[in-house]
Amino acid sequence: MRLAVFLPELLRSLFKKPNTVDYPFKKLDVPKDFRGTPFLHPEICIACRACERDCPAEAIEITSVVEAEKKFKMIIHNDRCIHCAQCVDSCPTNPVKAMEIDHLFETADFDRHNLKMEWEFVRALPKKEPKPAAAPPKPEPPKTEPAQ
Repeated sequence: MRLAVFLPELLRSLFKKPNTVDYPFKKLDVPKDFRGTPFLHPEICIACRACERDCPAEAIEITSVVEAEKKFKMIIHNDRCIHCAQCVDSCPTNPVKAMEIDHLFETADFDRHNLKMEWEFVRALPKKEPKPAAAPPKPEPPKTEPAQ
């Protein structure tokens, strides 16, 4: 093999910056629509179980702890989760969703049981949107009598 064939490519690459990132030491930002790990805002959750019903991987469990106090327990199994964000889409709480997807992607662990996230919470009451107040009747303009 002749070295002269590779020499132009070698010289070009000497003056370019690298295309890779020194990963563990430098991290890139994740894209805006990145689907990471799902998590719960327990103060907003109304325990409707729509997320549990719509999860295709059956990664969400909601159980009633104390029915009289309306206390619930939610478990998200991140070892089963396929990060499809269906739980976020099916959450009926508005305008802020009780389920949200974060931007974490470094969730590896040696034991799959450590990937489980649990919340114990009291069910939030659904907020009813206020009805718009009826507009007060408009006063009629004074009638002017025609000149005679």
